[in-house]
Amino acid sequence: MNKTSLIILAVAVILTATGCAKSFKQTTSDTYDTIFDTAPTTRSYHDDAGVPIERVNYKAADVLYSNISKSELSAKSPIYAKRFENQEDPADKTIFGTVVMEQVVDRLVQRGLVITGGNPSPADYTLPRDVDPQKYAHPAPGSLDKLPPRAAILSGTYVLGDSFIYISSKVTRLDDRAVVSAHTWTIPISDNVRQLLPQLRKDEGLKPTVKTSFD
Repeated sequence: MNKTSLIILAVAVILTATGCAKSFKQTTSDTYDTIFDTAPTTRSYHDDAGVPIERVNYKAADVLYSNISKSELSAKSPIYAKRFENQEDPADKTIFGTVVMEQVVDRLVQRGLVITGGNPSPADYTLPRDVDPQKYAHPAPGSLDKLPPRAAILSGTYVLGDSFIYISSKVTRLDDRAVVSAHTWTIPISDNVRQLLPQLRKDEGLKPTVKTSFD
């Protein structure tokens, strides 16, 4: 065997050994990721979940705003806001419902709507007695702003899923219970969202399956 053949053979052996080592290292890494649940199989989901919920809720508020017709509420109409409730557990008082409601309200205020604190008064549930109801039913362009404003309320519910939270919200006019705007959207369940919902927080660690102390 000449010198050139020996050199080619040596290079081939080195490349083969390098490829085997790389393959073994990759296989070992994949096995470790599988066992300890660190494999990047959900990377795209986490990228999606990394979007701040404020941005998602702002977009939802934009839809709610765009659905409100000028013939249904005037620019001066007070809109009360209720904390969003867990549809499956109305007694759930976690902060998530408050955070979502406040972010939607913030965006509606930026859009120019009049958000009012507190609870509606009895007068908000009826039309003014001294105004012809037909003026509200068939308002001329621009005339609604000259009439006493009709009040409404913003409310919402959410349902917890495996990977997403499903939210539904609506704006309801109080004097006739007409829904003047509604929208549904989803929020990915990220680590930040889990902090707002204690029932979704993961266990901090694995509990030992063997006895570690003796009496």
